[in-house]
Amino acid sequence: MRWSWKIFTAFGIGVRVHLTFLLIVAYFAYVWGVVQKPGGVGGAFYGVLLVLLLFALVTIHELTHSRVAQAYGIKVKNITLLPIGGMSAMESMPEDPRQELVISAAGPLSNLVLAGIMALFAPLLVDTTDLTSYGRFADLILSRTFEGAYVYLLATNILLAVFNLLPAFPMDGGRVFRAFLALRMDKGRATRVAVAVGQGLALAMGLLGFLSGNFLLILVAIFIYFGAQAEGAGEDVGRVLGALRVSQAVNTRVEVARPGQTIGELAARLFHIYQEDFPVVGDTGEVAGIVTRDRLISALAQHGPDYPVVDAMRSDYPAVRLSDSVFDTFMTMRRRNFKAAPVIDDGRLVGMVSLEDISEVYALLSAAGPDLVRKVPAEPRDTGWNAPSGEGGSGL
Repeated sequence: MRWSWKIFTAFGIGVRVHLTFLLIVAYFAYVWGVVQKPGGVGGAFYGVLLVLLLFALVTIHELTHSRVAQAYGIKVKNITLLPIGGMSAMESMPEDPRQELVISAAGPLSNLVLAGIMALFAPLLVDTTDLTSYGRFADLILSRTFEGAYVYLLATNILLAVFNLLPAFPMDGGRVFRAFLALRMDKGRATRVAVAVGQGLALAMGLLGFLSGNFLLILVAIFIYFGAQAEGAGEDVGRVLGALRVSQAVNTRVEVARPGQTIGELAARLFHIYQEDFPVVGDTGEVAGIVTRDRLISALAQHGPDYPVVDAMRSDYPAVRLSDSVFDTFMTMRRRNFKAAPVIDDGRLVGMVSLEDISEVYALLSAAGPDLVRKVPAEPRDTGWNAPSGEGGSGL
């Protein structure tokens, strides 16, 4: 995610903090330093410490999700901390609804376990008579003391678990709800029901936040509503693309770059073709990297047209095979921020597949229905690509 920075790594998972996280830190500093008496600099520091401890609980919650996902063989790229909570970037969710249920329930369960442990030690650290009435309980939480912070975090653990288990897709409870539905109906229908329920709850939250003046609740409602919408759209794309293979969508007529070229030579080709990203291919046909349009423009601006292609290319490109699923390829490209990827067969370039290609395929299949897939050749008919002039082909 852009505007986020890694702060540490745990279990091979990078934990990142988004720039907007500073908003929640500033909010807590304001509440405890200005609104809540006695306030002052000490109160502001207390508020910052409290929010950092709160997000330590959120990090544990997300790491629990991620560790269970890793146990099922799912790769977790990173965890990003946002003002409204944490988000784990997993490559995919399992097709088995039982596994999705376990992964989704693991986070809230970790909060309940932590709350239980803290409750066991509470009599040793807190005067439990302060917990016997709502008034005394509220006074304790709002006090700027160790006991107040301890009880606040204990209560927050419980609230995190309960809130996340609300059946509001794409939250944990929404995924648990979808998994239960998927045990009784197909996944597409289960997703549509979970999305509708999640968006309904989001609208109710937004209305409650508006009436009560709770800006944070409105922000969470917006996140849930559009998150559910995005999840539903993703499921629809997966349903439409279905069993389509990359071999049925690969573009075999592509322009390539050579390692010995400059970006100025490559940029000149953009005046005559629509292709934006160029695979960098060696003399034996192996793909060394890919020069994206963004990298090309950035290198031109910073280094000029004589900058070598090999220094501008990205070598972390997603290598796609002909047998790969178009939908899986689409998700990988979006996750890794690539608009196009080389298709490789037996170590050699076959062609390219781009987000634009996949969008076109999606539009055609949406209009014609799945029967159109059977009319698409299972293998590409032409595996020729255009090399630079003077090096075995047309082009540069």
